[in-house]
Amino acid sequence: MTVEELKTEAAKLSPNERFALAQWIEESRDVRDLRRAALVRDIEVGLDDLRKGEVIECEGDGELRSFIDGVKARGRSRLSADKESAA
Repeated sequence: MTVEELKTEAAKLSPNERFALAQWIEESRDVRDLRRAALVRDIEVGLDDLRKGEVIECEGDGELRSFIDGVKARGRSRLSADKESAA
C-alpha cells in the first residue's frame, strides 16, 4: 500500500481514530529514530552556520523584533516585485 492510499484510508477514520493512529505512528521506534536523525541534521546545519560566522546577534527583544520586521518587509518587497514582473 502506498502512502497516498494510506492517507485516503486514514481520511475515512473518525477524528479520534486518526488521532490514535497518529499517536501510534509517533510512538513507533523507527519514526522516533528518523525524527531524531532529522533533528541532528538540522542542529548540524545551525552549528555549521555558527562556525562560518553566518549569524545575527540581537540584543534584546526590541532588536530581534526589528530584525524580523526587516526580513518581513524585504520578503514582501521581493514578492511584490516578482508579481509585477510576472504580470
